[in-house]
Amino acid sequence: MLTMDRHADLLDGLSRHSTVAGLRRSEFFSRRARDLESVLTTPEVIACASAAPRLSAFVRVAQWNIEKGRCFEAMLRMFEHDEALRWADAVVLNEADYGMNRTGNRHVARGLAQALGMTMIFAPAFLELTKGIGEDLNLEGENRESMQGNALLTRYPVLEARVIRLPQCFEPFEFHEKRFGGRNCLWVRLRIGSSTLWVGSTHLEVRNTPACRAAQTRRLLEGLPARAGEPCLLAGDFNANGFRRGTRGRTLSTAARLILSRPRTVKQRLLHPEHIEPLFRVAAGAGFSFQGFNSAEATACAPLDSIEDAGLVPSVLRSLILKRLEPYRNGLCMKLDWLMGRNVRALQAGELRDPGSGLASSDPRCVQTLRTGPERISDHSPIFADLRLPA
Repeated sequence: MLTMDRHADLLDGLSRHSTVAGLRRSEFFSRRARDLESVLTTPEVIACASAAPRLSAFVRVAQWNIEKGRCFEAMLRMFEHDEALRWADAVVLNEADYGMNRTGNRHVARGLAQALGMTMIFAPAFLELTKGIGEDLNLEGENRESMQGNALLTRYPVLEARVIRLPQCFEPFEFHEKRFGGRNCLWVRLRIGSSTLWVGSTHLEVRNTPACRAAQTRRLLEGLPARAGEPCLLAGDFNANGFRRGTRGRTLSTAARLILSRPRTVKQRLLHPEHIEPLFRVAAGAGFSFQGFNSAEATACAPLDSIEDAGLVPSVLRSLILKRLEPYRNGLCMKLDWLMGRNVRALQAGELRDPGSGLASSDPRCVQTLRTGPERISDHSPIFADLRLPA
């Protein structure tokens, strides 16, 4: 990674431009484009020499969109004491802050890894050019490294790590939450006994369409450097809600769908987006399956009165929409977070028992946590599955 001073210079240079076109025409960009690319494509690996897997009979993998890591201490307690999460020897994190004022300028993924005795691999997706949104902007203090990205924490030896940049479907540089960068996938190859496992950590675009997420999935799978037959697991916040977003027309069509459809039908679609999100067909074409790796539980809930796209709808129509959506109890509960595998199998409850710990394998589950309101740890809940690798 670049030194702090050179990194600060990059942030300063980026902040001087209001449009991507102006940035790319600038003398700053001609000088520093390679440095910017290096920051966004070089994974940071901090090894833990004492890391030792807690399970030997199977592999427990957890995934959590941690909403920047705002509630660090509460998250750490979950990983240390939760009946399911404390046995996870591989943990995929999305939305992990590094040097953001809103999270105490902490390197969230590194802090968790150090406390849990795990190796950390971090892939910054964005250089953040604001302090965030909402109340973040009023907090005293300033950002330092100003990054957010995807990470993997693990107790297994790390053999290699790659960052795959994904197609840009939304330009965050010209958004009110100004950022430079884009969505990515971190692929990490682990040594597990006599086998290996590629684990991918990704967070797909929310402010666009299902077709955008399918294109991003295609790219991250094309960039997967696994050998034929090598076990692979992809995990992350796929934002698989089936909605079209980002423009007034898309927002109105989505609102019409919510109003005209029976609430029971919409609720089922939000828990089973595999029928309306083409990313699942793309993954299946590359040999990846979600079947058996996931429960049907919601992993995130969005209060209707706080949905970002509401500002694209005229106020009179917005009031009518909210009235018609009362059967949803003012929130949409969705399955956004997923695991999918290739050349690896998820175990069922009690199928294997770990001899050292006595722990029996579990069905894939969502660890239910509070996802709304000021007491939440994150707006997503963690998920996990137990894997059996080929012998």
